[in-house]
Amino acid sequence: MEDCMRLCMRKLALWRTTTFKPLMTHAELEPIMVTMGFVGLPPYQETPGLGWKEYVYTAWWQPKRFSSLSSTAAEPPSPTDPRPRPKLPYPRIDGLHIDTYRTFLDAVNFYIQMWNISDIFHIRGLPLQRNYDRYRKWRCMEDESIFVYREGTLGGRNHLIVPNSVRKNSNSSCNDDSDGNDYGSVVIRDKGNNDRVYCVVPLKDIIVSIL
Repeated sequence: MEDCMRLCMRKLALWRTTTFKPLMTHAELEPIMVTMGFVGLPPYQETPGLGWKEYVYTAWWQPKRFSSLSSTAAEPPSPTDPRPRPKLPYPRIDGLHIDTYRTFLDAVNFYIQMWNISDIFHIRGLPLQRNYDRYRKWRCMEDESIFVYREGTLGGRNHLIVPNSVRKNSNSSCNDDSDGNDYGSVVIRDKGNNDRVYCVVPLKDIIVSIL
């Protein structure tokens, strides 16, 4: 009965849109992050038995077009920098709660200021993998939902909260283009704002098989 239930369960993963492949570990994610100006920090533990890995932004980005971004080197931020740091559990990044993925993508987009972050990453479902997932502890994402996430990976913060002083002062050149076009992020929202953007797709479109 338990095996039958596991066959019906689905987990989420972070996918690279251009290759349409799921990213399962930081070894696959970090090279992509480097191309966007992020540097991975050494893993650390928030709770016993669970590691996390953060990324810091080390480049100034000037998004003049949606298809191209330019950057120049910059000094790494100090440890007390209030700006968000994208982070995910370490070493595997599959099977997480959707809010963990959203917080990660919001933090990435705080710096690169893409109109549509799904041009780079998107979240998609896939079946549980017998070799990796059989003995993991899973929790349902919602009541009566087939989607599950790894126990303990939800993290301490489910929403990205950016101080107003940081929002106004950091990367101001990324928010206002010289031609008068606003390239501000459409992903980041204040806590309590109900205008967050969601994309609803048929269930069959987010369930794929990995051979």
